[in-house]
Amino acid sequence: MGLSSSDVKWLFDKLSKFDFLSYHSEDELARLVLSIKKSAVPAGTVILRQGQKGPALYLILHGTVTVWAEHPQGRKHLAELSEGEYFGEVSILTGEICNASVVAESEVELFALLPDELRKEVKANPVLAEKMADAIAKRSGVRALGLEPSPVSSTHLLDNIRSFLGLAA
Repeated sequence: MGLSSSDVKWLFDKLSKFDFLSYHSEDELARLVLSIKKSAVPAGTVILRQGQKGPALYLILHGTVTVWAEHPQGRKHLAELSEGEYFGEVSILTGEICNASVVAESEVELFALLPDELRKEVKANPVLAEKMADAIAKRSGVRALGLEPSPVSSTHLLDNIRSFLGLAA
């Protein structure tokens, strides 16, 4: 599904407000927006599966998804995400498997930023790795809910991102 002019405007507005992209120039954001793909996902679809590598960073245009994790005590609901929220960034930036599953609760329209495009952006703008590591660390602390002994540190994430992408420290 191609991007309409209203999709481009919406994406530009949302992405420019993300902590880790707020310092990007309009040209850099425009380049990023033009690399994004749009898709519709039926209710009940597993978009990301715990234990597998994620295929993209997703941004929700319409609809709701839930985030679930299996752990020794059973299945745990971690979060509900809706319009303007994103998921899938850890796996495509670090190469790690997803630590939770994401399921479409309703029909969902998603924008997907594919790994190669995000990696190109991080390599072109290394400070983005630091900003994303900070954002991921904050999100993991909020969502941890006992799944990890302590929230992931942004320094550890940054090291993983740099290592995976072949960036100098």
